[in-house]
Amino acid sequence: MKIVIAGAGEVGSHLAKLLSNENQDIILIDENADKLAALDAAYNIMTIVGCPTTFGTLRETNVGSADLFIAVTPYETDNVVACSMAKSLGVKTTVARIANYDYMDPANREMVRRMGVDRLIYPEYLAALEIITALEHSWVRHWFELHEGQ
Repeated sequence: MKIVIAGAGEVGSHLAKLLSNENQDIILIDENADKLAALDAAYNIMTIVGCPTTFGTLRETNVGSADLFIAVTPYETDNVVACSMAKSLGVKTTVARIANYDYMDPANREMVRRMGVDRLIYPEYLAALEIITALEHSWVRHWFELHEGQ
C-alpha cells in the first residue's frame, strides 16, 4: 500500500515509523529537511522536502497513485487544504488532523467530504473520550476474561 504522510512532527513521524515496519510504501513530506534526514536515515521511508499544500510537492510524490494520504501538520487549515488537493489529484482516501469540533458535527460531514476529506482525526476529542471511559470505569484499567468468560 502506498501511503503519503504530510507533516513530520510527532504524529507524522510516529505514523511513518510504525507503517515502515509493516513494509508499506511510505512517503513523508515536510518543510524541515533536518527532521526528514534523520527519519530517512533510520527508517525505510522516502522523504520529500516541500510544502504539502503545493501542487508541485504533491505531484512530486505522485500522490494520485497513493492509496492513502494523511495530513497531520500542526495546522488544521493546511491539513484540510492538503487533503482537498490530494483528492483532486486522484488519491483514494484522505485523512486530516483537525483541531475544531465543527468538522466533526454530523451536519457538516457531507460538506467536509465534498472538500476532499474522507476521515478526520481530532486528538482532543479522542483524549476526552478516553478520560470519560477512565472515569466511568475507574476501578478497572485492564479488562480480560478468565476461564473463557465464564
